[in-house]
Amino acid sequence: MGSPTTLTYFLTTFMIRGSVAEYLKKTPVIFPLAAVFHCLWLVWLIWSDRREPFPDEVWLQVLWMVLFTLCWVWAAGMSKKGAAGYILLTVADVVIYLLARNHLVAVTAVFPIFPVDVLMSMALLFYFGKLS
Repeated sequence: MGSPTTLTYFLTTFMIRGSVAEYLKKTPVIFPLAAVFHCLWLVWLIWSDRREPFPDEVWLQVLWMVLFTLCWVWAAGMSKKGAAGYILLTVADVVIYLLARNHLVAVTAVFPIFPVDVLMSMALLFYFGKLS
C-alpha cells in the first residue's frame, strides 16, 4: 500500500484541499485574491529591503505590512475581529500619514499600500454584516 509517510502525505494533502475548497466557497472571490495580493506585496517588500540593516526604520514598513497581511487573512476567513483589525490598521495608517506627512517615517514606514488599504477596508465594511 505504501509507507506511512506516503499515506500521511496524501491524507494531509486531501485535508488541505478540502479546507481550501471550503474556504473558497464561503468567501467572496475578492477576499482570497486580496490575500494573495497582500502576501505577494509582503514578499516584495522583504525582497526589496533585504540589503538594509535589520534594526532600521525601513523594516517598520515590512512589520506594518505583516500586520496588514495577517489581519486580511484573518478577515478573509469571514471573521469580524480580523475585519475590525484591518480597518483599525487602515485608520491608524491614514492618521499617521496625515499627521507625519513631511517626516521620513510616514513615507518609509507606514505607507505600504495606502490607497489599496482604503479600498479593501471599504470592501470589508460592505461584507461586515455577513462576517461571523
